[in-house]
Amino acid sequence: MSLSHLLFGRRLANREAQGTKIGAFAGLAAMGLDGLSSAAYGPEAALTILMPFGARALGPLVPITGAVPALLVVLYFSYRQTIAADPKGGGSYTVAQDNIGPRAGLLAR
Repeated sequence: MSLSHLLFGRRLANREAQGTKIGAFAGLAAMGLDGLSSAAYGPEAALTILMPFGARALGPLVPITGAVPALLVVLYFSYRQTIAADPKGGGSYTVAQDNIGPRAGLLAR
């Protein structure tokens, strides 16, 4: 008996796993907390790093804060393009392998 089998139990067959899957609405609530917690700690981390510079740190803080939503918009459209190009999924490996080549797919892993 392996350690993973002892900790997690046996693997479920596809017909057994059907009842344990969650939908998009529940999945958004479950997985969205990760992004929310990261966004909550970001401004505090930026202020902690810039604190020794005092009031002079407010100058760079405004462009950094403006860059974050811009980066999120770029990321959103990038994900939309990836989903449209490969609706079956597959992650970074499949997308890089299909678009750039097999070596890029291995690197993206």
